[in-house]
Amino acid sequence: KDVPVVAMVTEEVKEQLVEASAVTKKAYTIYRREAEAEEHQAAADGTPIPTTDKSQDEGEMSVIITIMQPILRLMQLLCENHNRDLQNFLRNQNNKNNYNLVCETLQFLDCICGSTTGGLGLLGLYINEKNVGLINQTVESLTEYCQGPCHENQNCIATHECNGIDIIIALILNDINPLGKKRMDLVLELKNNASKLLLAIMESRHDSENAERILYNMRPKELVEVIKKAYMQGEIEVEEPEEGEDGEEEHSASPRNVGHNIYILAHQ
Repeated sequence: KDVPVVAMVTEEVKEQLVEASAVTKKAYTIYRREAEAEEHQAAADGTPIPTTDKSQDEGEMSVIITIMQPILRLMQLLCENHNRDLQNFLRNQNNKNNYNLVCETLQFLDCICGSTTGGLGLLGLYINEKNVGLINQTVESLTEYCQGPCHENQNCIATHECNGIDIIIALILNDINPLGKKRMDLVLELKNNASKLLLAIMESRHDSENAERILYNMRPKELVEVIKKAYMQGEIEVEEPEEGEDGEEEHSASPRNVGHNIYILAHQ
């Protein structure tokens, strides 16, 4: 088990990955186009767009959006074990038509969290029980792109022109309501994954450029407040313990663990 794994990417596999990249790019483009079209129409009419689809009223996502979750999971697994070759391949295929899927994933996160409205204050309104799993997967994929570390992918995310890095920061600092009032466990998981992503962007670097970019919209004192809230939530759960098997392993997104990960981020 100590033998290192060497990635052998054949020409056939490369072609398949390029084809998958093109399909992914198309899905991102369609999502952004649909979101922008709805916003423009709503702005022009001055009223929300009426819909007869009950599932849309309940926050259901269309098939073209839900299909992104397994695609993003696949891209995460391609980079598993810090596979440098495939981490770089997702960013640059060295073809005539190159697809930077690292940037596209960041833009997808930016879009699905609703920042196309131009403000982070509405963040919580766009995140619900229906799409939080997809948002978590997007953040986990971005984290895997960077870990190892892959400095090029780190820079790609930290310096991209979209405000994706600010969305990641907002996921940690903001109260994500109304979801947090019903499912605090989902909110804690999101904050946990977002803090891991910011740590991955700063991992094993000899410069402070990415850290300074993160600190542009975040102060350590704000992180301390989030840690306090997580601690208080943990105190509530201790007073009202849920039923479970003896010796059951503590959930990775428990208030204690989330607060600890955010503390590590604040320390960095």
